[in-house]
Amino acid sequence: MSREEIRRIVERVWTENLWIPEEWSAQEAAAHFETEAARLVEMVGQVQIDNQQAVIRAWRDAHEGRIPDYLTQVGLINSARAQAEEIVLYQELYELIPDEEEETLEPVTGEWDESNWGRLPEGEEAWAVAARTDPDRWKTVFRSDPTQDVEAAVETVWPTTSFSFQVSMGLLWQARVEDGKPVPALVPPPRTHPRARRDNAALIEVMAAEVNAYLSQHDRVR
Repeated sequence: MSREEIRRIVERVWTENLWIPEEWSAQEAAAHFETEAARLVEMVGQVQIDNQQAVIRAWRDAHEGRIPDYLTQVGLINSARAQAEEIVLYQELYELIPDEEEETLEPVTGEWDESNWGRLPEGEEAWAVAARTDPDRWKTVFRSDPTQDVEAAVETVWPTTSFSFQVSMGLLWQARVEDGKPVPALVPPPRTHPRARRDNAALIEVMAAEVNAYLSQHDRVR
């Protein structure tokens, strides 16, 4: 996610959910968005360093201490970056949004009606829509439960892993299916297709590392 993308998220959330002070000029609001975006980008970089080390360490622990090859390392770094973005945006931005029941809003209709007091306008918040399309939504409340086919696929590819690993992997797999991203082959490609075998093995390793890093981070938070 680029700095400009983070800046757009900051502007959207502040404009639609946190309400810019009326006395601010357009220039003051724009300056605030830029400052916040810069702060969040810096924080993402700091969190990524910790996550990156954890992701690579988890991968090496799962592979008898081997050093990941270039493509696998790129995938692990990208995974660490995505996790860092999610953590920072949630803690520093989304958590600022007031709970619906705590808000005091104007009536939805122009005519005052006690039954309307505190109701949100029709339609969904933009950040919630974006959260449900985020590729890392499998770690959040916006995830989709895996289908039985996905659960069976996870058990086929990772038959000896822990229950928590398989649950998390099912959520990740489901999100990838919904997003049209590749998932591991249930039957490994034949030896006559070495490139396909390498790509499939690398995908399995990257997805496993992503789940292990998430579980490791979750344990530290708890």
